[in-house]
Amino acid sequence: MSEIKIALDAGHGLHTMGRRCMEEFDPAQTREWQLNNRIMDKLEEELEAYDCRVLRVDDTTGAQDTGLSVRVMQANRWGANLYLSMHHNGGIGGKSGGGTVVYHDCTTEKGRRLADRLYEQIVAKTQLVGNRSSKVVQRAYYVLANTKMRAYLVENGFMDSAADTPVIITEAHADKTVHGILDWLKQDCGLTAKPEAGGGGADRPEEPDTDPGDLAVGTEVVVNGTIYGTGSGKGKGIPKVGALMYVTGYAGDRYAFCWGVSKTPGGARQGWARAEDLQVVPDKDESQIDGITSSYREWPAICIEPETNVRICPGVDKDILAAWPKLGRGNEVDVIGEGPAPNGKLWYRVRIAGVHKGWVYSGYLKRR
Repeated sequence: MSEIKIALDAGHGLHTMGRRCMEEFDPAQTREWQLNNRIMDKLEEELEAYDCRVLRVDDTTGAQDTGLSVRVMQANRWGANLYLSMHHNGGIGGKSGGGTVVYHDCTTEKGRRLADRLYEQIVAKTQLVGNRSSKVVQRAYYVLANTKMRAYLVENGFMDSAADTPVIITEAHADKTVHGILDWLKQDCGLTAKPEAGGGGADRPEEPDTDPGDLAVGTEVVVNGTIYGTGSGKGKGIPKVGALMYVTGYAGDRYAFCWGVSKTPGGARQGWARAEDLQVVPDKDESQIDGITSSYREWPAICIEPETNVRICPGVDKDILAAWPKLGRGNEVDVIGEGPAPNGKLWYRVRIAGVHKGWVYSGYLKRR
């Protein structure tokens, strides 16, 4: 098989209610999405070295728990060859059972065999066998039954298991899981390494073409040039003039290329751009907003409406916050200020995921 198109799905969202590790075994109560997303981020990075294309069908910031129908639609329209969904399980209730389970809805012998091999390859690396009587299960879960390609869902250990939880929260377990999936893709799905790029390095600078100091991770930028597939700028480039992205890393002193991420920080990586082709978007000056309350005693809140816009200033006519454009029902935020919109209605200034700050109409939030 030549190039494979792989759809990756980190299950749920950062603020999905109830999906977190049991406090008795993990005082931080790590959320399931964090475990799922860490693995998919690592896998996506590893796949850069292979002859494949990757599509993340979830919201890679965790802001939204993207609907299952939306995830499936994206994969189907894109024409993926393979769909891989990562989850972590629950239901042990503090006991010591658990283990890895792979789900599929394949009707062919090859598809079922691939499910068996996915389980075998992951467990060979993680050793998280557990005591489940059925370790590979055919089940018509939505993403398995409605995707047009072979689809597999991994429950990578139990978040309420005395045995599993201390293991699954570790970085080492995530790395081992990724290595198991890679072995499966290479040995069973025909994934091959990319051929070495030919030609010289005439399309890349030998010295940095601008000081990267202003291009710190998380910086919002406008791309006025080409996005390359590798940090050295080799291979074909794709023009991305006027695209809004975020810097997520720096290639080092030899090559002045920076990661660009479409629309949201931490999103699916699109490639590398020369620093000279990136224009930093200036921070919004909130000091110019009239009526902001100072010395505000912050309080926790929960969003009570779906698809709630987060804006850079109070008012429905203000720009939507690029870093975190929407909140979903049940999303948790910290209210850190308040102020009136031009029409006099009260808006709250919120901090999302401990980092991003924006404004939400007060009627869409309630005290948690």
